[in-house]
Amino acid sequence: MIPCTIGGVKLEMLVDSGADANLISDAMWTSLKNKRIIVKSSTKGSNKILRSYGRDDPLIILGTFWANIAVGNRKVDAEFLVVEGGQKCLLGDKTAKDLGVLRVGLEVNQLGESSRPFTKISGVQAKIRIKPDAVPVFQPMRRIPLPLEAAVHRKLEEMIKRDIIEEKKGPTTWVSPLVVVGKANGEPRLCLDLRRVNENIIREHHPMPVVDDYLARLGRGKIWSKLDIREAFLQIELSEDSKDITTFITPKGLFRFKRLCFGLATAPELFQKAMDEILSGCPGTYWYLDDIIIEGGDLKEHDDRLQEVQ
Repeated sequence: MIPCTIGGVKLEMLVDSGADANLISDAMWTSLKNKRIIVKSSTKGSNKILRSYGRDDPLIILGTFWANIAVGNRKVDAEFLVVEGGQKCLLGDKTAKDLGVLRVGLEVNQLGESSRPFTKISGVQAKIRIKPDAVPVFQPMRRIPLPLEAAVHRKLEEMIKRDIIEEKKGPTTWVSPLVVVGKANGEPRLCLDLRRVNENIIREHHPMPVVDDYLARLGRGKIWSKLDIREAFLQIELSEDSKDITTFITPKGLFRFKRLCFGLATAPELFQKAMDEILSGCPGTYWYLDDIIIEGGDLKEHDDRLQEVQ
């Protein structure tokens, strides 16, 4: 959603690269007229045929108009179609590109998002406990396939910049091998073989929810939202004395995780425990690891609960 000014009137529009036209709902068109929008021309009806995604029946077009649209310092003249119903006003592909709010090309991959520190849950640290009689294991490095070597090095640098891993300095105890799996898009997926570590971890034994219990409770509301936490485990910071357990060996040297990494036997229990502590006071909210469902009996109740969770 971006703020626009159409014919001198401010409103928000959803940028939709899949839309062939700029669409204004009939309710918004009435509001624009009441606010004395300045149009260059307007007509009733249209011979254009538009269909919404996944629907066979065409949209009902009540009319069209031409007006000046501005986003920031950029302005263009564009055609807008007034459609019956509709929940959001759409800024179509062509106009979005003309205004510079939609860009296509290789440069869009250079926004630097991957170099920013990754978010973490404030005030939560995971502690990995090792059995008192455990004997640390130093495992040798596994060879990385040559076609993936450069990509693996880039991935390691990216993870350092995102504050997910750090170089291991000084003496170490546990060392696990890095396992590289090629994804369909050619990028490597970095995993750790933590089997020897997991054999010596003291499990948290935090109670994990049972899906049948959730299914029995769901269904009382009328409106639902589902949230999925991005790279969930990595949002939990490891305590300082737990980081060495995640040390792994690569051709570039030793690294260790600063965040809870996938593959630790106790990771799901630690994450579920953190979620229980954070969301236990939120009514109408159910969660299993990184999946959260929020329900409400009506729109207001649902939105209030959703806002509380967010």
